[in-house]
Amino acid sequence: MTSIGEQILNSAINIIESDKSINLLVYYSDIKKLDIDDFVKKDIKKIIVFKRAEIEEENHDKLENFNNIPSIIVPNIIFTRTNKLKIAIVMALAVNILSKDSKLIALTGLNNIDSMIYLEIEKEKELLLFRENIDFGEIIRPEVFEKVLRIALELANQGREGKSVGALFVLGDIENVKPYIKQMIFNPFKGYDQKERNIMLSDLDDTVKEYSVLDGAFLISGDGTLESAGVHIAASADTTDLPKGLGSRHMAAAAITSVSNAMSIVVSESTGDVSVFKNGKLVTQIEKAI
Repeated sequence: MTSIGEQILNSAINIIESDKSINLLVYYSDIKKLDIDDFVKKDIKKIIVFKRAEIEEENHDKLENFNNIPSIIVPNIIFTRTNKLKIAIVMALAVNILSKDSKLIALTGLNNIDSMIYLEIEKEKELLLFRENIDFGEIIRPEVFEKVLRIALELANQGREGKSVGALFVLGDIENVKPYIKQMIFNPFKGYDQKERNIMLSDLDDTVKEYSVLDGAFLISGDGTLESAGVHIAASADTTDLPKGLGSRHMAAAAITSVSNAMSIVVSESTGDVSVFKNGKLVTQIEKAI
């Protein structure tokens, strides 16, 4: 008997075969237990989403089937169905797999497919508030954005020493960001070699989380170098397009991305939500897992 997940997957494929301008986005974890040989061979636009651990730990012979399919990597976090789609779509936009003109069918579930959603990026108002091309280009390495996002999500869900914390990460375009910042405290990363203060080093995760309790923002270059912590952002932004009720961190995040090509990620101390900003606008908001 065909499972519900296979029926949904087959329905999505049938729809896309009638309109091949539509992309199919699905998490590897949701389809790996299905018979997906036919799916892999189908002549349709497919996007596979892997969690970082799957790339590092999964049987590589098994993953070879997906070598010729566009893929993105997201953090090893347990997400709700909706948050899975938000993160995957933002990452796909950021690396130019999707654009603002893209149409897609997104399949989601909790380790199996149980839902199918049709989206047009430019018209989407629920999963995305920012309906423009993100495109990291050469400014931000995708794996650096993924790592910063993971740290932000872990801070949001775990806090620090049993307490909720807020944090602001400014990522990329350092030269255009610097005129708008002021160091509030002694920079804890000053004096260290660049190779010793790159956020891609796993032994720096706890250091970054520890410094998140300091006032001010983290400044991180697009290659992952931790430039400073505890900086004040002096830029101002037009807030008319921002949702009501956002705090000072969110306003600072919007402001600095309006005067540079940086991206900002904010952890809300009060709600635990994680917000992503680009071009002075809120891209998406990832609600704290319950």
